[in-house]
Amino acid sequence: MIIQDYAAARRFKRGIPAWLLGALVAVYILAVLNRSLWSEFHAALGASKGMAGFWVLSAAVTCRLIGNLVLTLALVTWPRIGKALLAILILVSAASAYYTQTFGVRLNEEIIQSIFETTRAEAMGLITTDSVTWIGLFGILPAVLVLIAPVRFRPLWASLRLRAAIVVGAAILLLVPPLFAGRAYVYFERNHRGMYDVYHPYAALSGTFHYLQRDVFRKKKTMTPIGTDATLAPNAALAARKRVVVLVVGETARAENQSLQGYARETNPEMKRAGAIYFSDAWSCGTATTVSVPCMFSDMTREKFVKAVAKAHWNALDVLQHAGVDVYWRDNDEGCKDVCARVPNDDLTDAKIAGLCDASGCVDEVLVADLPQRLAQMKSPALLVLHIKGSHGPAYFQRYPAAFNVFKPGCDTAEVQTCMYDQTVASYDNTILYTDHILGRVVDALKADPEVDSAMMYLSDHGESLGEKDVYLHGADWATAPTQQKHIPMLMWLSPGWIRDSGLRLDCMAQRRTQAASQDNVFHTLLGFFDTRTTVYKPELDLLSGCRG
Repeated sequence: MIIQDYAAARRFKRGIPAWLLGALVAVYILAVLNRSLWSEFHAALGASKGMAGFWVLSAAVTCRLIGNLVLTLALVTWPRIGKALLAILILVSAASAYYTQTFGVRLNEEIIQSIFETTRAEAMGLITTDSVTWIGLFGILPAVLVLIAPVRFRPLWASLRLRAAIVVGAAILLLVPPLFAGRAYVYFERNHRGMYDVYHPYAALSGTFHYLQRDVFRKKKTMTPIGTDATLAPNAALAARKRVVVLVVGETARAENQSLQGYARETNPEMKRAGAIYFSDAWSCGTATTVSVPCMFSDMTREKFVKAVAKAHWNALDVLQHAGVDVYWRDNDEGCKDVCARVPNDDLTDAKIAGLCDASGCVDEVLVADLPQRLAQMKSPALLVLHIKGSHGPAYFQRYPAAFNVFKPGCDTAEVQTCMYDQTVASYDNTILYTDHILGRVVDALKADPEVDSAMMYLSDHGESLGEKDVYLHGADWATAPTQQKHIPMLMWLSPGWIRDSGLRLDCMAQRRTQAASQDNVFHTLLGFFDTRTTVYKPELDLLSGCRG
């Protein structure tokens, strides 16, 4: 790790050898800013203890982790800019370490995408006194020390020889020990790949590289229409009356805290009174908005879902609009992730409405304040999508008005790790209660005109961890994520006119609501709502298809 700065060399006749500065930075990042990595590494090795070649495997993985960082530092420390790059790596590692160690967040590709695409208000919610203090002490201060440290440089050729030796040594650490560990190393890497999501700065650098490669620099694919044969089936009973569906896409709500799921607190009083059909075994496609929202509107199932493919294909909104449905999207969260790119939409996250919006953003009532007027403007048949902020953390206390601060004592800070578990849950439950109120407002608006056949469907994009096993927020790999991040609430409300004119059998729905459901059902259920005829419609994935007629 060689830093060449001839001007600095003349200014400082005596100073820290450049290779030593690089070594000190490497030791600092590995020992201080990667505590989560070593804890996870220790736990992973514990599962392999007793196997043949255990110590060789331990040494191989350790050498690979060290070699990776040494190689990174050796490659970024170029003349004149070397110290600046070292300082940046320290800052990136410190910020990553804070959120990993504090919330249990894993910096996988989806989380990196969420960081790049989040709104200003959501980003500000993560900037707290604790985070600024921690990053200041363990990131900014060491970075400044690196920048002002006097460095002693070798002559050019001696410097190049030493740099080459360091690169070769790092390559040996990366490649040779795993050869001695053999298949044990291959199995270990395959089974514990998630360990690299808490390896700093590797996780942030790797995630950023893949995000830029996939979503920024990759040549845009030509949009591929699907369901171009879609038409609305002729139905005299349905055609005689206006049809309206409101789909509410929730945020970070987990099934575990829904009273309709059996939770002790009454968090769904409005939907209980409305007689909503609650699907108790519903699961998300992903654990982050960047995956779940595109996935639920795609015709691909979770097992086959590929974001790049979905981005280049029509989704449910496109197919319905093509068939003749009046589609509209309203957003108060992180955006529609390109799902609404080809339909009319508006973003209310920066609305300036007194009583509903402040410096931290708008509460979800901003989406329904003028709902009767919005519904009246839409032509039949109509689909209105409301993307709510819901239970987005960690600042749960900012997601609901004071009138909904029912469950106490709560956690009135974004530093949820400093609150007692019961306090965090109390504030989170208030967000669920407020979401229930929003759904109640939607139902009231739909019920106001009995001459309209209306329906509402609600589901969350993913769930949330509230500190169980010291894990907070969401974004874990789906295969290993706790159920709290995957088991989601899903429900429907149907007007009497809709039930009558569609021939829906409620006794059948009473059985269907306890069976497995997921975001795989959304695409086909939306098409089914409007009796859409198309080859891409699969009735077996429509939540209502087996109960009609």
